[in-house]
Amino acid sequence: MRWVLPYIDQPGAFWEHVAEAVAPDRAMVYFPLSAIASGAPPIASGRPPQPGAHLRALLASDFVDRSVLLNPVVHDGPAERVFAEVEPVLRRLTQQAEIAEAVFASVGLARLVRAEFPGLSLAASTLLEVSTPAQVVYLEGLFDTLIPSDRAMRTLGALGALRVAFPGRIRLMVNEGCLPGCVYRVQHFYEMARGEAVPASLCAGLLRRDPWLALTGSWVLPQHLGLYDGLCDELKLDGRVTLRDPARYLRVLRSYVTREPLQLAEIGGGPATDAPVPEITREFYEYTLVCDKTCARCDVCRTYYESAR
Repeated sequence: MRWVLPYIDQPGAFWEHVAEAVAPDRAMVYFPLSAIASGAPPIASGRPPQPGAHLRALLASDFVDRSVLLNPVVHDGPAERVFAEVEPVLRRLTQQAEIAEAVFASVGLARLVRAEFPGLSLAASTLLEVSTPAQVVYLEGLFDTLIPSDRAMRTLGALGALRVAFPGRIRLMVNEGCLPGCVYRVQHFYEMARGEAVPASLCAGLLRRDPWLALTGSWVLPQHLGLYDGLCDELKLDGRVTLRDPARYLRVLRSYVTREPLQLAEIGGGPATDAPVPEITREFYEYTLVCDKTCARCDVCRTYYESAR
C-alpha cells in the first residue's frame, strides 16, 4: 500500500513522523505546481494560496516520494497553451528533484506531458470524473494510476468494475467529503482559485436544509476501510487546507493507517462533512455501498439521520 498525502508547510522533522506513521509502507506527498514556480504561477492551483517556506527542503529530502498537481478544473485556455506555461517549471522539477508523479484533470494536457516526459508517472485525477469502465477507454492508455470519481466511491460494484477495466493502479481518496456529483463543485474550485481566503461553502445552505445528505458523501471512515480491501493499491488523504494543523494531520493519518475509529467531523473532509450527523455504524455504511443511489425516492439515510439523533 502507498499513502498519498497533502503537502502542508512543515519542516523535515514533520515528514519524518509521516514516514514513520505509514511504515513499512511508503508515503507520497502532493503539492500544486504553482507552489514551486517563481514569479506569477503558471497555472491556477484550484486552492487558496498556501505557505510553502519548507517545500524546497521537502523536494530535496528522501523521507517521502513527491507528486505534483496539474489537475485543477480552472485551467485557462487550450491544453497546448497551458503546456507551454507549465513545461519549463515541470522540467526544472524533474531535473532538480525526483518527482515521482504528475496528476491531471485534462487528458489533452496529460498527452502533451507524456510525449515530453516519458519517464514521469501520470495519474488521472478524481476531477476527471471516471466512474464507469466505458470511461477508461477515454483515458487513451496515458495514465499509470486512476483516482475514481466521487460518484463511484460509495458503490462497491462501480469500484470493482473499474478495478477490472483499468490496467494500472487504483487510488482511493478516502477522506474526501464532497457530495457525489455535487452541482456546486466546479464553481467552488473557481472561487477557491480566485480568492485570497478560503471561500464559504457553496453547499452549506443545502446541508442546512437537508443535513442527512452529509451521510451520502464520498468519504470512508478509517474503521470502514476493510470494506474496500482488494479494490485499490493506494489510499489518498485530502486536506491541504483542512489538515494544516500538524498535530491533527498526524492524528488523522495514523487513524487511517491503524483503522482507529474517527467520527465524520474529525477526518478533515471539508465543507460537506461540516454537518452534525449520528454515529456511522458499519451496518449502515455497508448498506450505502450496495444501495441503488435513488436518493430522491429513498428515505433510508433520512430515516437513519432522524432516528439516531
